[in-house]
Amino acid sequence: MAFDKRSLARFVTSPYGTASKSVGFFAYATADANATVLAAGYFNDARETLKVNDVIHCMSVADGVGVANVLKVTAAPGSGNVTVANAFAAP
Repeated sequence: MAFDKRSLARFVTSPYGTASKSVGFFAYATADANATVLAAGYFNDARETLKVNDVIHCMSVADGVGVANVLKVTAAPGSGNVTVANAFAAP
């Protein structure tokens, strides 16, 4: 499968510091394998929504075996790949 933008839901934005800085917190669930979700470019279709340091609470359910992740967006360029890092994983 591929990234489904409709399954990425922002549930809160938290401001910090000055100059209108904020971190977005999202939920995302997919039937894709965890390795697929972690691959560079998986979230490219959300590049207009995501920014560096946003957090994605993700459930990857490949073949019925769920993997819960907390992902941190590490790059969200105007072109090129959006990348994430697994900040926390729980089976």
